[in-house]
Amino acid sequence: MTRRLAPIRSLGRAALVVSATPSVALAQTPTTQPSGDTPFSSMAIAREAEDNCRIPKPPADLAETAYLRNGYRAILRILVAEEALASETCTCLLDQFTWDQALDALPRFQTSDNPRLPFKVLDLYAQADALEAQVVEACAE
Repeated sequence: MTRRLAPIRSLGRAALVVSATPSVALAQTPTTQPSGDTPFSSMAIAREAEDNCRIPKPPADLAETAYLRNGYRAILRILVAEEALASETCTCLLDQFTWDQALDALPRFQTSDNPRLPFKVLDLYAQADALEAQVVEACAE
């Protein structure tokens, strides 16, 4: 008779665990407010103060896929950094650029005739990161 009760007991324990799980998840609501007593379950990252010159996310109507929009964002980052280096200025130049300029610069960064993959986004990110690092270095001097 004990052989028949073992599956029922384990089923009862499983039901108890499943029914308790949602209430535990609801008890730990993540927050974006940085504080010393923020629970580890909160993985929100607080924005830095320097975000005012960060290239924003492109509008959804700029391109049909996120891949293309991310590429255009990287191109705009490159254009802004190149202008900062050329003009030797350390002020934010973002307000001098538009998304249309990123679209117009596509032929310069195009690596393929495929309209859905006209460039390599990771390469554009690397180029933008390197140029932005040069700007930071030049402005630190």
